[in-house]
Amino acid sequence: MNSLRANARAIVAHRKVLVAPFLYPALLLMVNVAIAAKLFTVEYSAYLESNEATYIAIAQRVAAHPLDLGWWPLWECGLPFQNTYLPLLHLLVGAYSRLTGYSAALSFHQISAAFFCVGPLTVYLMAGKMTGRYGASALAALAYSLVSPGAWLSSTIRADLGSPWNLRRLQILAQYGESPHTACLTFLPLAILFLYLAFTKGTFRFKAAAGICFGATVLTNAFGAVILGIASFCLLATIRTDRFWRNCGLLLIIAALTYGVISPALPPSVIAAIRLNSPTVDGDYRLTLRALAAIAALLAGFLFLWWATRKMDAPILRFLLLFTLLTCGIVLFGVWSQLYLVPQPHRYEVAAEMGICLLAIFAGADLLRRLHSALIRPAAILLLVAASVQFRHDLRFAHRLIRATEITSTEPYRIARWMDEHMHGQRVMISGSYSFHFNDFTDTPQLFGGHDPMLPNPLMRIAPFAIYNPINAGSRDGARTVLWLKALGAHAISVPGPRSREYFKPFGNPRKFDGVLPLLWREGDDAIYAVPARSTSLAHIVPAQAVVRHKPVDGLDIGEIERYVGALDDPTLSEANLIWQNHHRAVVDASIRPRQAVSIQVTYTPGWKAMINGAPEKVLEDGLGFLLLEPVCQGKCEISLTY
Repeated sequence: MNSLRANARAIVAHRKVLVAPFLYPALLLMVNVAIAAKLFTVEYSAYLESNEATYIAIAQRVAAHPLDLGWWPLWECGLPFQNTYLPLLHLLVGAYSRLTGYSAALSFHQISAAFFCVGPLTVYLMAGKMTGRYGASALAALAYSLVSPGAWLSSTIRADLGSPWNLRRLQILAQYGESPHTACLTFLPLAILFLYLAFTKGTFRFKAAAGICFGATVLTNAFGAVILGIASFCLLATIRTDRFWRNCGLLLIIAALTYGVISPALPPSVIAAIRLNSPTVDGDYRLTLRALAAIAALLAGFLFLWWATRKMDAPILRFLLLFTLLTCGIVLFGVWSQLYLVPQPHRYEVAAEMGICLLAIFAGADLLRRLHSALIRPAAILLLVAASVQFRHDLRFAHRLIRATEITSTEPYRIARWMDEHMHGQRVMISGSYSFHFNDFTDTPQLFGGHDPMLPNPLMRIAPFAIYNPINAGSRDGARTVLWLKALGAHAISVPGPRSREYFKPFGNPRKFDGVLPLLWREGDDAIYAVPARSTSLAHIVPAQAVVRHKPVDGLDIGEIERYVGALDDPTLSEANLIWQNHHRAVVDASIRPRQAVSIQVTYTPGWKAMINGAPEKVLEDGLGFLLLEPVCQGKCEISLTY
């Protein structure tokens, strides 16, 4: 009889071991699907100020032109496709849209919601496999699903979120359009897990899986590279093996091979652009002496904690301690003291919350086990009861937060359709947040509209500042702005007034075009003005001495630009006709005289090749960052441009 009872207990225990790892993910998935359910049905979000519409535009082109993704002609006077944004999410959305027939907008929200739901499952899988403690891992993943500890630590975050009990992870997705970041944080736990297994097991399949997850994490969001670097450093510092230096070498090899594979989508030029632009995007995050002192203090805290926990029997708990210290330090130094250890430190908040939730549950479980193991079950029950209450709160928060809009009734849609019908493919400037949605509804190229960290041409950040702000321009503000618009090839500009529904109201003086430019359209306090030009082409024949040779140092440095625009308006010069044959190939017909150049208002990158009458021609870069040809050809010339 005793042996039968023992066998029965063994069978029950065995079933628990088998069932738990599958039951917990199912429950986590149900919780997150319930919270995000409304997002699966949204086509266009009511938060028109969110730049998620730019991601939709990219996915839309991926779905429509999957084999022509070399050059992106719609933003910033043209960009290499890899400079639009890190591409993995948009490739997935575009492929899903093409396969299902759903619109890119609906596909985007469904894929984004799926990443939101799966994210806690990858946290659970990472923690469960690394510790073997699936119950604690499930509680930690449930906490990550339901609460936002960052709001408890920062009044700034709490004020933005509206309540310390609201869910930040949902807010950044549904309100701020942080889908790439959400996807990145879904791949991140898998990258950590497989790197851990590669360190401790050493088998090839774990090394290969780590490389794949490294690439996926980085290719969804640039912040993922920094978070992944922090996690890898913490793993190296805490995982006890007899092959520390081999693990260091292994990490370098995995990182190098991964970058070799993903480098076509993330070439060194894009990394250089991110390094150049990021410190001044959405604020001034450049390193200062105070920030360097904060970095030193954080590293000193890291070293002290690493030394103080060197005898700890739980290496995973040490890893969580160090990872949470670094990620929380980045966030809290930024929001508490305005000490920016990295650009945009608030973007690391959800990664820090992941660490806090894991650390709190595992440290709490270890503490209770040391006090009395019988306390663990009642504590878990109390946490589940609290989780059920918080789950109801999150459902109500999600219902209020996730809102769709009828996009055809909005100003961005009406402006896009007007431009599509009247501008005939000419480049235009769409101001403020209206630019985000513009290329969801038209292939009309716009002067700006991309993502500042990725821009290869620094002038594309100087120019909008000069156009929007009347700094030291006085009565010449309107005329100076027109010079910039003409130099950059814009033929119309939308201007939101102070009573416009546009979110950012970017113009310091929105009335400066009255009497300066012809008014084409007005609705409410939104207006569209024409920018008169002798030619609607982006290719121009200009005297060699009129070419802008030096990059403007700021928005007031317009001496060479005045000379260049004067040449564009000179009726004695012949016109050049540029025709796009596809997204990466154009043909220019021109009649060229001696000491003349061909200026093409398209962003220069080394990938451009030119042929003139069948012979190769060197492609140069002018001071505006545009294509410049100074050909030996005279008379009738046919120029073929290929990227």
